[in-house]
Amino acid sequence: MVGTGVFVAPPTVLAITGSKGISLVLWLLGGVISWAGLAVYLEYGIRFPLTGGELHYIDYVWTKPKFLMTYTYSIFYIILSGSQANSLVFGQSVLLASTAEGTVLDPRLQKLFSILLIAAVCQLQAFSRINYVRFANAFAVYKITFLSIISILGLCALRNERTPVAAVLDDPYGVKNLRDAFDGPKLRMYPLSIAMLDISRVYSGYENANFILEEVRRPAGDETRVFRRGAKFTMLMVSFFYIMVNVSLFAACSTEELINSSDVLSLFFTKVFGPSSKTRTATGTLLAISAAGNIMSATYSAVRVKQELARLGILPFPAFFAKSTRYDTPGPALLLHFIFTTIFIIATPLSNVNGYLIFSTIFYYDRTIVAMVLGIALLAAPRLKSFEYDGHKWSPKGSSLGTWYLFPLTGIYIVANLFVFVVDWFPAALQNTLHTKERVVASWVGPTVGTACFAAGVAYWLWDRHILRFLGYEVEPLQERTEGLTVHITFARRLSGFAAYAVEGTILYLRKMKEFWNLVTCRRHRGQDEV
Repeated sequence: MVGTGVFVAPPTVLAITGSKGISLVLWLLGGVISWAGLAVYLEYGIRFPLTGGELHYIDYVWTKPKFLMTYTYSIFYIILSGSQANSLVFGQSVLLASTAEGTVLDPRLQKLFSILLIAAVCQLQAFSRINYVRFANAFAVYKITFLSIISILGLCALRNERTPVAAVLDDPYGVKNLRDAFDGPKLRMYPLSIAMLDISRVYSGYENANFILEEVRRPAGDETRVFRRGAKFTMLMVSFFYIMVNVSLFAACSTEELINSSDVLSLFFTKVFGPSSKTRTATGTLLAISAAGNIMSATYSAVRVKQELARLGILPFPAFFAKSTRYDTPGPALLLHFIFTTIFIIATPLSNVNGYLIFSTIFYYDRTIVAMVLGIALLAAPRLKSFEYDGHKWSPKGSSLGTWYLFPLTGIYIVANLFVFVVDWFPAALQNTLHTKERVVASWVGPTVGTACFAAGVAYWLWDRHILRFLGYEVEPLQERTEGLTVHITFARRLSGFAAYAVEGTILYLRKMKEFWNLVTCRRHRGQDEV
């Protein structure tokens, strides 16, 4: 869950709200919504402990039209679920660490370092799953330690304590920066929506375990204990640290400093420890390591979902993308992940003030639709046959409080996602919202691209499940076998009707063309011999 978003998003949210108090309220609200989302995903994970997570949940709860939601989810997930957001932050951090104060960062170099990182991460996972997991665990320890240090420094700032070098600075610091915290401009709907969407991006990751549940330890007697307790503890810990990081930044820095700063972490360390030529290098390095750790954990789960999509026969060339390498890693799925992440890294307009914000939240905008579908289905779970256990009606297993705990949280989760989904379409004066006169990306770009991905999924569903089958072409998973650590899936291709005639006609045409070419070649050689 923990990446660089917690250091990138607070100044953006503060610029949108103009108030430290409202910003903190939104971060608290984001934690509550994420906890509600966790409650929903816990129930789905307990009932359907399958690798692929949402992919299978949607398939179980959305049965008519058959596979419609599965295809739309698949296309949007393949296109948008890359690691572009944290990769771009990594590229920016590398440039910050390697350049002097005041240097204008080149977006082309930023994108180059971003692509190199995602390539390295995919290569590492492709050739060594065990070492990849070890690196990811080490990065997790580092990130928690890093957040703990920032939180402790924030408590020092609240007590107006800092080093003697920093104390000489004549600038606002400590409790002074939190006075009149709720003063600010009147908040409009769209800015509130985009702020919540950005906060949701930072809190995302609580559902990652659902994507790889078959790899989670299941102790005898209570098979879901590790999953339940681990998810809840992680959510509480991360929510606490996110609030503390915001409090730390708000206590150490004034509103104007945070909004106008391009390197918030350097500003924070300067306010606490005093100015230093090494601050920029240190903060860039720390952020780059944190970004790399988040990318490693997110990529591990994302590529397994994409491999599962291929195993269901949804992707083109399913046999290729479904197979595992001899290292027991999803090599072709990693290639797919790398390709779409690279495309979005290149496409992100970093020259625009809000280009990163819009493009990094498109995936989470589409996730609001998935969230509403799963939330509504969970409210109806006692009446759905797909949730029944051996003929018995479903009941909540994530908490001993049962439906009195689960259904209110599910309602909160649905309403919050519905609000973001609807309000994100509202036109907004983004230049005023972001306190800038520079060029910005239009507010409708994000939801339009997200909707286009879903529309592409519907079109692909019509083509693959109806048009091709009407023409007589079908591809179905046949069997799965393992050779050592390599998994092979065989797909049966059935041809009938028009498709059979088309293929037979094509083969016959190619055969006749080959015969004609052989005849022409033979006559040419005969003419040369006569000469």
